[in-house]
Amino acid sequence: MPAERITVTREGAHARIVVDGVEIPQGAILRDSVDVPVNPDDVPTVNLTLIGARVDVLNTLKEGATDGTAE
Repeated sequence: MPAERITVTREGAHARIVVDGVEIPQGAILRDSVDVPVNPDDVPTVNLTLIGARVDVLNTLKEGATDGTAE
């Protein structure tokens, strides 16, 4: 499901990003990694790189599930 609203405020080499009222901590956004393509014919998107001291990837799909749902 897409976010209702994403606000990107450029502040020099950094950006402030708020997604549905929740701000992404500025220290988590890699410097100069924010890309906001401007094409009125495409779906609005924001591409960025997030960094963290620890990144956990959790897979909730069961083996063999191919439809994107956990059974």
